[in-house]
Amino acid sequence: MTTYEIVQGLIIGLIVAACVLHVARKMFPRTINGAQSKLANSLSNSTQPLIMRRVGNWLQPSASSGGGCGSGCSTCSTCESNPEKEETKPLEFRRHI
Repeated sequence: MTTYEIVQGLIIGLIVAACVLHVARKMFPRTINGAQSKLANSLSNSTQPLIMRRVGNWLQPSASSGGGCGSGCSTCSTCESNPEKEETKPLEFRRHI
């Protein structure tokens, strides 16, 4: 196995891992945030070295405002308060003679 094949495999692996993480964050946000919070808390422990505590603080998920419509999260594009929501109109069938 050449160096090129090793580097190629690593790059493809990183791309696949990033895609899986992205899909997991979209499909299972509570589970991923819980796991991320647990990891961040274990790294932020005062017994850890300074660099690990900084990584733990960086990994700490941001506090959410409770979710649901009107929270301003704009992640599902279904709330009335979402400015990016496109207005949908029912189909109108007209008979042309």
